Amino acid sequence: MISFLKRKLQDVTISTKLYFTIGIMAFLVIIELFTLWFAVSTLSSVRAFVNGEGLWSKAQKDAVYSLFLYANSHQEADYQAFQQFLKVPLGDNKARLELQKPNPDLEIAREGFLQGRNHPEDVDGMIHLITRFHNIFYINKAITAWGNAATTMDQLIAIGDQLHTIISADVVDQKKIDQVMAQAKDLNRKVTTLEDEFSFTLGEGSRWLENIILNLLLTISLTIGSTSILITVSVSRGIEKGIKEIVAGAALVSRGVLNARVTVYSGDEIGMLANSFNKMIDTLEYSLYNIRKLQDAEKTLKKEKEKAETSEKTKQLFLAKMSHEIRTPMNAILGFARLLEETLENKEQQEYIQIIIKSGDDLLVILNDILDFSRMEAGKLVFESIPLNLKEIIQMNILMMEPKWKKKNIEINYLIDEKIPETIMGDAVRLNQILINLISNALKFTEKGHVSISVICIEQNEEKIILDFGIKDTGIGIDGGKLGQIFESFEQATNETARKFGGAGLGLSIVKQLVQLQHGEMFVNSKPGLGSDFHFRLPFLKVSSHVKKDIAEKLQMGVQLGTGIHVLVVEDNLINQMLVIKILKQRGFETETAETGLIALAKYEKKHFDVMLMDVQMPEMDGYEATKRIRALKDHKNTIPIIAMTAHTIKGEYERCLEMGMDDYISKPFDKKDLFEKIFRLLKKD
Repeated sequence: MISFLKRKLQDVTISTKLYFTIGIMAFLVIIELFTLWFAVSTLSSVRAFVNGEGLWSKAQKDAVYSLFLYANSHQEADYQAFQQFLKVPLGDNKARLELQKPNPDLEIAREGFLQGRNHPEDVDGMIHLITRFHNIFYINKAITAWGNAATTMDQLIAIGDQLHTIISADVVDQKKIDQVMAQAKDLNRKVTTLEDEFSFTLGEGSRWLENIILNLLLTISLTIGSTSILITVSVSRGIEKGIKEIVAGAALVSRGVLNARVTVYSGDEIGMLANSFNKMIDTLEYSLYNIRKLQDAEKTLKKEKEKAETSEKTKQLFLAKMSHEIRTPMNAILGFARLLEETLENKEQQEYIQIIIKSGDDLLVILNDILDFSRMEAGKLVFESIPLNLKEIIQMNILMMEPKWKKKNIEINYLIDEKIPETIMGDAVRLNQILINLISNALKFTEKGHVSISVICIEQNEEKIILDFGIKDTGIGIDGGKLGQIFESFEQATNETARKFGGAGLGLSIVKQLVQLQHGEMFVNSKPGLGSDFHFRLPFLKVSSHVKKDIAEKLQMGVQLGTGIHVLVVEDNLINQMLVIKILKQRGFETETAETGLIALAKYEKKHFDVMLMDVQMPEMDGYEATKRIRALKDHKNTIPIIAMTAHTIKGEYERCLEMGMDDYISKPFDKKDLFEKIFRLLKKD
């Protein structure tokens, strides 16, 4: 029978064994806690009775004392005090008499104990002690002593009444008073003896109860300890035996013995683990073959990844190179075109040059779109936060596209929410790029009607503002099934649209990505023949006080002249060199040129200059090396402000220029206002 139970126990899961152990222990702990609670509450009730006896005894002593006072003073107040003190033992006796009945009224008993000045929170415990344990020897003995004392108290009350009658008579008999008081003294001694017996009996009962409870708690504790030890030893031995077998098998496998198998001793978790170990060994050889195949596949994937990364790097380098090569001549074309525009007075010639400038700007937009698309694919697009004026940006877009909407006789209007501050912080270039794409599309696909531009404040606080931009047209519209497709790269709504209106299909894709990368949202509503309504929401920062100060300083710089300021232009491209010199001389700057970094160093060592405009890519010595050597010069020569002028726009170029010792950076083609602002700011700082 024992061996059968042992085998059955082996097949029981470890968790079940542990749960069983925990269950037994929890049950025994609950019993222990209940016993402890019962003991504490019972002992508390005994304590309450001892306290009640003290109140009773004190009240009895005070009553006897008041009676003696009355015998001497014959004052009615002393007799009333005697009767008042007797209410305490009378109340307790009332509770005792009620509780000794077969079916006691507990409310009457409660009233009696409260009259006896017992604490309200102790009353229920006192009642339960008598009703539950009145047959226990010690409790029964105490109740008997209590009853005898109550009988004696009744005699004392009778003596008090007798004394009151004697004193209330017309003629007071002192002899009778002395006889009555002698009886009162005897009764007082008798009551005191009974009270002592009551207290002593309760003490004996509490010690008896303490011994029983301590023995019970000790028994339960020993039971909990022995049970947990026995079950724990049994479970741990079974676990140890199974684990040792598995460890031995694992050691064999680690030495390459793949035919090793472990013995299964039980059906519990350890047995399951042993079975799983054996199954694992069964499949290990087959798995090794698969691992070799995966390793070969991993090598192939690694090569493909390296190839793809190399291809991506080559693409990025190609785009950077092409950007540089295109921007260099574009800088000259746009720069000289703007200079020429300022000198022309013939209206027709001005229109021609404006078309050239606009076409150049459009070409730059396309170039920027391609570069931005590549950067967004590579996750390298960086956004700036500078002060911008929404009204100026929108007006500039409308003015720039004036030939388009005037040619089509399309009305274009805009509305800016009055709650929007005049100047906010954001990326003006990217916002302009988004608006150009959307407004250009609206004009492209609208043959008649109007295009409406709106900017509404959605939400704002002290630091941030969220704006909703809307571009609505009355153009051809888009079919609902094509709305998702138009935001994909190189996609348009239909092939017919592409043939009729042209375009590469990159604009909306770039717009959506630019919006999302700035933590914004893009929406579109459109129906064929009814036009389209494009919306995007972007968060902007509000302009702080120190930024407002910077804006004011820049406005002041905008009217500053360069008279007396010597600028060394370090540029190897003669056309760009000529352009920069003409722009600077227009503003009154004194200029000198150097075709390489080496020549710039030689000139700077012999002559004083206030600022340098340094091209980055030059023969013999590039701008980086020239800057490093200038910063290594002694005395004040190494502190000259240097502004990098480069057609490189790849991510990190600005940081690299600063790291090499340059003070600022401007990309080609550049806006002359930006150039002047940077020069004056650095000279002021210097």
